[in-house]
Amino acid sequence: MKVKRILKKTAKVLLIILVVLTVLWLIIFISSRIRMKRDREFLEERGYVSLVSAGDYSVNVLSYGNENGKHRIIALAGYGIPDICVTMRRMTSALEADHQVVFIDRAGYGVSDDTKQDMTVENIVEAYRTALKNAGIKAPYVLMPHSIGGVYATYWESKYPEEVEAVAIIDGTELEAVSPGEWGADDTAEVRLYHWFDKLGLGGTGNLLLKRFLPPKEWLSDDEQKAEYALALMTYASRALLSEDEQEARNINTAWEAIVTNDIPKIYISTAYFTAEDIEADGILTDELIGELMNVRRELKKKLDEQYQNDEISQEKYNELLPELPKSQAESRQMALEDYLEIGRDYKERVLLPYLEKLGSCELVNLPGDHLIYEQKPDECGKIIREFIDSLD
Repeated sequence: MKVKRILKKTAKVLLIILVVLTVLWLIIFISSRIRMKRDREFLEERGYVSLVSAGDYSVNVLSYGNENGKHRIIALAGYGIPDICVTMRRMTSALEADHQVVFIDRAGYGVSDDTKQDMTVENIVEAYRTALKNAGIKAPYVLMPHSIGGVYATYWESKYPEEVEAVAIIDGTELEAVSPGEWGADDTAEVRLYHWFDKLGLGGTGNLLLKRFLPPKEWLSDDEQKAEYALALMTYASRALLSEDEQEARNINTAWEAIVTNDIPKIYISTAYFTAEDIEADGILTDELIGELMNVRRELKKKLDEQYQNDEISQEKYNELLPELPKSQAESRQMALEDYLEIGRDYKERVLLPYLEKLGSCELVNLPGDHLIYEQKPDECGKIIREFIDSLD
């Protein structure tokens, strides 16, 4: 009897907990839906919504600047960045007086429809082309991709060169043959977590999670910051975003193999650091970075020691590959500087230059800084692109 009473009490407690959790979930679910509805209304009121058919779904196509201008510049976002219509405007202000600047989304980005289609480079480019045509924005275009957008622009200008007048790639994903699994997945854990938040009906509560990896930008107005968060919250719940991540290695290989070397004018704005002067000027050689680079040296020495002790490499090879270890803080800093420059030289010679050479007619322009260089150095980045576009005339 005593055991039965304990079981009954336990069952009651569990039932109460279940009821409380259910009520709490309902409250969060309803408030989440209300918030998302208000976010959508806010974006519409502020002019951030202009949906156009891209075929089986609609995407957001926002046009700024001079619609009768000399060129039609098409901005293509990086992976998971639905807010370039907000955050890139500081840079495009240098272009909008004389040209039309168009921000076109992919499926699942911001207010654009989600899709069950695989986000292959072929499907993405066809959606871009269809949406622009339906929006009445006629080719030829000056494509202005950032990050993974460079993959789509590369495929586009190789597949449909008659539609592309020029390409200005902003720190684009450099193309080379890659292995499946080499890109994606590891970088999107938080996106996947938020995706499942939304599936549970808790998407609108993701603001706290969002702010963890998308901190506020002090240079945005209150309305712009609100718009950025609203667009991001809508994006990270989409199936299309996860599909784009899953297709990344395939898309890179497809675009690489599809490249047709041509004479379409192109520039590639690289944010890599190739000189000691740039590294010192931007102060990027922090104690943390120095420590990481010195740890690489220590790990290499440890590996070589093991190989030598196991007779896997000769004394001559061991001596040739053995890295020098620092004896002072000053030596650590100097070695870190040399290692960082060597990484930059290797990346440039092994990956970047072969890609640009295969593209053809592509000038490398160096603007060292963050990957989101259009946010960090908007004036410098805008000036480079403006001068490039002016040269087309």
